[in-house]
Amino acid sequence: MQTERVDRAKKRQIVKNTLYTIGGALVLNGILQLLIYPRLNAELGAEQNGMVLYIMAFVNILGPSVGQAMNNSRLVVRRELPVTNGDYNLSIGIFSAVGILVSLLLAGEALNGVLSFGLAAAVMLLTIYRFYGDVEYRLSLDYRKYFIYYTFCGVGYALGYVFYRLTGQWMLIFVTGEAAALLYVRFTGSIFRPFADRSEYFPVVVRRGLLLVISYLVTNVTLNIDRLYLKSALGGTAVTQYYVVSLIGKTLVLFIAPINTIIISYLTKENRRISRKQFFLFSGAGIAVSAVFFLLCQIGTPLFIRLFYSDLAESTAGLVTVVNLTQILAMLSAYLFIVVLTFTDEKWQLILQVIHLIVLLILIVGMTPGAGLRGFAAAMLIANALRIGAVMILGTVYSGIKYADGRNRR
Repeated sequence: MQTERVDRAKKRQIVKNTLYTIGGALVLNGILQLLIYPRLNAELGAEQNGMVLYIMAFVNILGPSVGQAMNNSRLVVRRELPVTNGDYNLSIGIFSAVGILVSLLLAGEALNGVLSFGLAAAVMLLTIYRFYGDVEYRLSLDYRKYFIYYTFCGVGYALGYVFYRLTGQWMLIFVTGEAAALLYVRFTGSIFRPFADRSEYFPVVVRRGLLLVISYLVTNVTLNIDRLYLKSALGGTAVTQYYVVSLIGKTLVLFIAPINTIIISYLTKENRRISRKQFFLFSGAGIAVSAVFFLLCQIGTPLFIRLFYSDLAESTAGLVTVVNLTQILAMLSAYLFIVVLTFTDEKWQLILQVIHLIVLLILIVGMTPGAGLRGFAAAMLIANALRIGAVMILGTVYSGIKYADGRNRR
């Protein structure tokens, strides 16, 4: 009886934590997608807004590639080594310095003047530490504060929009939002205090973190390939068109990301691995949720475009189904990758991601010139379908391998 009560309480807590994490994503992305980006598109126009999206692609690549990677690395490594805050804060600083320099060099043509370069660097650095910062609440499983953390970020974006209207510097929107979230974790948590206390395991943290950062970098380049490639191949307007059509799907992907954080938090809390049967159960649940999300995207995308981007409704109508399916498959593969990461070596994630990116580049370079935006969309769909198959094969093989004592092997 006592065990049953404990199990029920644990399930209620998981549901509660899920609602908190989804709520945080809803607040943050609701402000971004319903206020910030539609207003920027209306005020700047589709072509110039495409340039904004192009610059933010580098932020969206670097932020989670370093911040989220080190966040997840700390959750896994904590089971094995007594690491310190400084091990991660300093590692992130090293990775950030290199990443920001490379990003600014690549995005330089879209930046005008010293102020733009400085603001872009600030957005990148703050975003990296914001992605890492929520590990404070994942370590303690305090998802109420996780929700507040992302609410601070979203409200900060809204305040930053006011600063943008006053100064004309749109990057102040993101500087303000990221800084607001970091101020919250600074005063409610301890992961940045002390900031630079290294342990003897610092080299291990750097080495293991680097592998994961590279893997996440490949993933996030892939996720933002539309902005990077379309800007060069078809121009800023094409970037805005694809972004608008994919927005509902990408937003739902962001909703599943918090669920992923809960999954890895709980699966790494105890020193055990999931079985093949459990992997299939996780996979089946992901497929079922993905099917529901696809239907929601099919209904929501045309309505969203007519409401917030009416000038693009006609030119994007033929892309909706293919792009939505592409985004849902991306969501499913990201979810499956998180599950597989808990019981396989990190190298497999990197290997599959590199193969996926290579296949994707071959497809989009081959299909876009002749068919334009429709060819690009079809290439993205094919690549994501192949990725799902590869992840399922990896998970099926490794979830069934055992230690000699019967425990699932990493």
